[in-house]
Amino acid sequence: MRMGGLVALALGAIATGALAAPPPLVTPSGRLQGTAHEGVVAYLGIPYAQAPVGELRWRAPQALGHWSGVRAAQAFGSDCMQPRRPGGADARPMSEDCLYLNVWTAAHSAAARLPVMVWVHGGAFMLGASSQPLYEGSALARRGVVLVTLNYRLGRFGFFAHPALTRESPQGPLGNYGLLDQMAALRWVQRNIRAFGGDPHNVTLFGQSAGGASVADLMVSPLARGLYQKAIIESGIFRQPLPSLAEAERAGATAAASWGAADADAQALRALPAATVLGAGPPLAARAGPMLDGKVLPEEVASAFDAGHVAHVPLIIGSNNDEALFFPDQAHGLAQRYAAQWPAISSAFDGYGTHQTAAIESELATDMLITAPTWHVARAAARHGLPTYLYYYSYVRPAQRGHAPGASHIDEVYAVFDRFSGADGADTQPIVEALQSRWVRFATTGRPGTHDAPWPPLGAGAVRLLEFTDAGPRVRADFAQERLQLAERIAAAH
Repeated sequence: MRMGGLVALALGAIATGALAAPPPLVTPSGRLQGTAHEGVVAYLGIPYAQAPVGELRWRAPQALGHWSGVRAAQAFGSDCMQPRRPGGADARPMSEDCLYLNVWTAAHSAAARLPVMVWVHGGAFMLGASSQPLYEGSALARRGVVLVTLNYRLGRFGFFAHPALTRESPQGPLGNYGLLDQMAALRWVQRNIRAFGGDPHNVTLFGQSAGGASVADLMVSPLARGLYQKAIIESGIFRQPLPSLAEAERAGATAAASWGAADADAQALRALPAATVLGAGPPLAARAGPMLDGKVLPEEVASAFDAGHVAHVPLIIGSNNDEALFFPDQAHGLAQRYAAQWPAISSAFDGYGTHQTAAIESELATDMLITAPTWHVARAAARHGLPTYLYYYSYVRPAQRGHAPGASHIDEVYAVFDRFSGADGADTQPIVEALQSRWVRFATTGRPGTHDAPWPPLGAGAVRLLEFTDAGPRVRADFAQERLQLAERIAAAH
């Protein structure tokens, strides 16, 4: 059977909602056997690069050749190496062989040319995986996009520099292997997504937390130009400077010494057991993440946006109103730390209407950590001509009302993927509709608003944004500039 006919059969099976496996799908990389359910076909655990093991550890991802036969794509690939709690609910298989992605599509034919959305998961560049139930892509696929989620190397497997590795490959790129993985997945999308009914010329890259930071990093990286046409950054702009390559090399040398490999060359480092590299400490004890290597990341995100040295693509960017609820250590004790400024702080901040010290601390920490940096980057993007749409998410899940004053870090992801739990009930459907419709409209057209559901872009005048509230979305132009400016001054002084 010709490729086009086989593709049409496979994708046509979606419309039936059949539980049986559809016919194999022919892609440029090889044939895939997916699973159809309620109008969507899922293809899980698709390799997008060679396994980064042995001699390929701490190297840029290598292209994967065409496979023969039909590859089963009905289960997620292994999660990337990361700390795990013994006996915890997250004890899925993990391996260095983890460069897999997943595709959900409701296209009726390979000629559908649907917009493509590529999701990058969060987890502080140390944790997480595309296999997490929160990122199940059927709901977005039913709205008319092809949804892709992916794994990328984490921790010291994905972000590691060492003098021996630099001597081996002085021209690089060095260190940011997890970001290079994300680019390799985007290149796979460019080559293969037509077979799933997607449009490789209409790709939206989106992510939350470290995934949102990844989107910002790829907007800065000259190596990622042309791999996507739109970007969504959810709670991904942080006030944390990146280490230089030299600083990362010193940290890598210290880590290697702790592994008993103080004088090891590159070959000996690659021969170390994965468990040794992973270590056995708390999840974030051996924190690792992106660095300024000069090629993948030539400069800091904020300075790159200030100078306009970023991909000029339409951008949705925003954050949640109580991010620090997820990071309580960032908030606890701020009243004592900033005792001299506390009268001004308690005047500008109301603690989500409670006027309680702990809530004011959380509100201040949220603004210092994420809100103010996000607004800085958003305004810079608009100033350089990027169509920029700013949001603020203050919707509190029904089950959390009365217990949490605002929306915590990651809360909007439940709406984006329609993954609220039963405890939240049907009351969540309006917020799901509000976010999903706008995210999909943006992926389709580059504009998330309509005449009936406005969302004005940032301009040169007053800041305008869309706030997602318990009562529904509303356009605001009266956001507390005094509060954010105070948070920026305090953060800059400390």
